[in-house]
Amino acid sequence: MRKLALLLALLLLPLSALGERQIITLTVAGDTMLGSNEIVRPYDYSYDHYLETYGYAYPLEKMQSLLATDDITLVNLEVSLNRYVTPQYGRLIFRGKPEYAQVLSEGSVEIVNLANNHTDDYWGLGYTATKEALDAVGVKYCGDTEYGRELCWFDFPNGVRIGFIGIFPLYYTDHTWEVETDFQRLRDAGCDVIICSLHCGVEKQPTHSEIQERLGRVFTEMGAHIIVGTHPHVPHGITVRDGVTQLYSLGNFTYGGADGVDETLYCIGSLVARIDLHFEDGAYVGHQVTLYPIHISGTEPLSNYQPILVEGEEAQAIMAAVQADTAFELNPYVDGLGAVQDFVPWPGD
Repeated sequence: MRKLALLLALLLLPLSALGERQIITLTVAGDTMLGSNEIVRPYDYSYDHYLETYGYAYPLEKMQSLLATDDITLVNLEVSLNRYVTPQYGRLIFRGKPEYAQVLSEGSVEIVNLANNHTDDYWGLGYTATKEALDAVGVKYCGDTEYGRELCWFDFPNGVRIGFIGIFPLYYTDHTWEVETDFQRLRDAGCDVIICSLHCGVEKQPTHSEIQERLGRVFTEMGAHIIVGTHPHVPHGITVRDGVTQLYSLGNFTYGGADGVDETLYCIGSLVARIDLHFEDGAYVGHQVTLYPIHISGTEPLSNYQPILVEGEEAQAIMAAVQADTAFELNPYVDGLGAVQDFVPWPGD
């Protein structure tokens, strides 16, 4: 399937761009919650029960055609992985056991964003425990938060380096200088491409908000090459500006925060995006995005927490929602290939 998609992508490139290239493939998915809240956890419909019953490979096993065949997979991790830390007060507080990090490693996820509104569900001790759980299974992380400014990069042949930063607007408002400095730190480290995770927007709203667009422009100016949006829990549209693609919201992925019993499974449709980063002689020259509609569960209205690729009318319905929030006409979704978008050239620095 990937070979067919790559062939189609190459056919869409301008003839002048058909030289020998190095392509690094990044897959990005949405809000990932490896656990339930304290109230739901004991029940047999909880995320925790499904993991204990079916194992750590279960949640992402039906996404491996994408996740296991790329170079890097990025998701937004909205859960504290700890065993004993006292939580903040509230219903929407989520925790998974430290060993639940194996869902990511066994599911071919290489990096997570930690900069989101659940970062401090279990205070600083929960944040530290989460990082330790990720370290134990070899999953990297990024995110500028009150508890740490985590930057990360991956190295590839020809001296290519891909950097990652994660941002939550409430942190950015009070720490603008720190965020600007961290973009510069990634550039100083020799990152050829910077992937910015932006956890921002209005929950359940079907279209992107002004703040998503405004911050997208801000972080484009700071040096982001790709902006990956999460938080609204529903798929939004995309935009392209100055050689940068912003995915306003991917929706959910494997998500323990909505089970269909205690918490309504209010939107089953989401997106996974595949981004081919193109290089010539080690220099970044642009990228190409392919959109894949998914359902966050193979069952409805109850969740089985196992996202699946969808085709036919189900896929077209998700793409229609994405198109409704996109200012330009998207290339269509094709069963088996995804929605392969036009190549976006990098204008240069």
